This record gives sequence, C-alpha cells and structure tokens, in this order.
Amino acid sequence: MRSWIRAAAALAVTVGCVSLTGCSGFFFGTGVTVALTPSATNATYGTSITLTATVNAADAAAVTAQGVPTGSVDFYDGSTDLGTGTLSSGTASLAVTTLAVGTHTVYAVFDGSSAYNQGTSPSKTITITSSSSSLTSTTTSLTVSSSSIASGGSVTMTATVSSSAASGSVNFYNGTTLLGSQTLVSGSASLTTTALPTGSDSVTATYEGDSTYASSTSSAVTVTVN
Repeated sequence: MRSWIRAAAALAVTVGCVSLTGCSGFFFGTGVTVALTPSATNATYGTSITLTATVNAADAAAVTAQGVPTGSVDFYDGSTDLGTGTLSSGTASLAVTTLAVGTHTVYAVFDGSSAYNQGTSPSKTITITSSSSSLTSTTTSLTVSSSSIASGGSVTMTATVSSSAASGSVNFYNGTTLLGSQTLVSGSASLTTTALPTGSDSVTATYEGDSTYASSTSSAVTVTVN
C-alpha cells in the first residue's frame, strides 16, 4: 500500500509540473513590496520633484527563481496619473513640475508582470506653496568617507544642511538611482552603502525640505570603485 501511495504521489508531481523549479509560484510567492520616495516633501510651485519607486519581491526565493521585478510603474496624485517610469534594477523614477499649490497625496503602482503581481506603495504627502511664499532656502553639502574603494566595499556619505533647525529626510543618489533615505538630525544625515557599482560613481544628497525650509541638492561627489 505504501509503495502504491508513493508511486501515485510521484505521478501527480510529474503530471502537475515536469520540473518543480519551473512551476511559477509553486515554492515562492509572486507578491511585491512597493516604496515611494519623493525628492522633496515641501517645495514652491514649479519646483522639479523626482518621485522614485522601489519594487522588491516580497519572497526572497522568487528573486533567485525569476530575478528582480521588471516592467512599469505609474505615479499618481490622488486619482490623477502623473506619468510612468520603467523599472531598472528594481527602481523607477519620474520628475514632475506640475503639482499645484496645496497638499498632494502621491503614490506609486507597479503594473505587474508575467512573474510578479501588481503592487501599490504607501502614500506620501507633498506640500506645494506659492512662489511668493517665505520658505527659507537651504544649501546641502555632501562628503564621503573615501573617494576610492574596492568593489563590494562600503562608503559612508554624510549630508549637511545649512540650518541645523531643518527637519525631514535626506535622499542619497548614485546618478538617478536612489541608494537610501535617512532622517536629518541636527542638520546632518549619513548613509553607509556597499551598493556602488564598479567604475566612477557620481553621488549626491537631496534634502527633502519641511514646512519652513526649502529642499536643496548637493553638488555631485565622485567615488571610484575598483
């Protein structure tokens, strides 16, 4: 009897899928997590704000079997479609200058693919004030712990905002690729990363701004990865 059960089970597996590792979703989930990071949360009208969406597989096993999510991300302001970005290495970006004066609830929607399901990010609030408003301007500077590192090595990037009273977050970028976001404390924020690719990388830091202080972006700093 036991040998018959084992044979039946083996037949069911064979009929159901020739190769179990090829059965999409059999051993892993196909859901995703979507995060949205705006380059500024407070800005004056007409300011260019970059919306960056990061899409990750919810199940790490799916990445091994199917790779990182690919496809398109739609960015929304409420029910208004702001535009679409294409995923590259799990991130997609869209620059917008059309947000009207007022408060906006923005979010990103991953359209899904043959390998992964659709997903939506939590929303972020962006406040746009008129060009005649009195947001205090800021400057942001960026320093790095080393301008030359070995491949796979770490580098710490430290952003300093001109006013220590400024609050909010600082986003760190390699070109247009978001490396991470850190909360500003006493005018500075730091991020340590090992994600810089081999070659000459141009990194920047963008202060998002708050209800009193305007956003600002540092000059680029070059880090060479050997």
